[in-house]
Amino acid sequence: MLKRLILWLKRFFQRLLGNQKAPTTFAGNHPKEPPPPLTDTDLEFLFTELLEGVHQARGQQWALKWLHNIEHRVPTERWIEWLHGFGEKLLASPTPNNELAARMIQLGELEVGEVGDVAHDIGMQLLTRNQGEPVWEYEGPDAQIATFGSAEDTDVENFPSSQVFQAPDDSGNLPEGEFQTVTLDELLVIMQQDENLRQMIAQQLGVDTEDPQMIIQALIDQFHAANQSNTEQR
Repeated sequence: MLKRLILWLKRFFQRLLGNQKAPTTFAGNHPKEPPPPLTDTDLEFLFTELLEGVHQARGQQWALKWLHNIEHRVPTERWIEWLHGFGEKLLASPTPNNELAARMIQLGELEVGEVGDVAHDIGMQLLTRNQGEPVWEYEGPDAQIATFGSAEDTDVENFPSSQVFQAPDDSGNLPEGEFQTVTLDELLVIMQQDENLRQMIAQQLGVDTEDPQMIIQALIDQFHAANQSNTEQR
């Protein structure tokens, strides 16, 4: 298995960089053969590498340089063509792929051009397609977290849709009494962008962290604790 993996990587980098070996001298002039085109599998491997760098917060300049360095093998038009096919495959799959979607959105927010824009659109479609996922209601960065146990049926294992983030009266973003529904994964993305919201939710949850993923986990833990308490009282 290891030998097969090494062989695949060797062939992959040969396709990516072309044959770097010095050509053998023959009689007469022979034109240099261009490197073979990259396959969809190769592009998926490269795109995963790009998203990993974005996830590690390497920044806009790193992403722009990464795309520039590979442009001689994968021009923007090829990326766009591949991304559309990749997005269709993801949207057709029953797997949520929420982590991948969040990273694609992060890439788009770096403003690296068309590649980032298309990736951002696909990521948003992936996050919003599953309306049956547990949701929180959210109405802007100044929202306040609601207390647990206000749902009509607290026996459900997932978060009830009636749990909301209630915005102050002067919010003005939406009509009074109306809220924007977001999934927990979308809330994760929002908290990654909004330091004040992270601090507020962490304070109200009583957790000493500003890590969005740990805050989400604390939300889940407190909900299940409240749900179990209500069940035992019945």
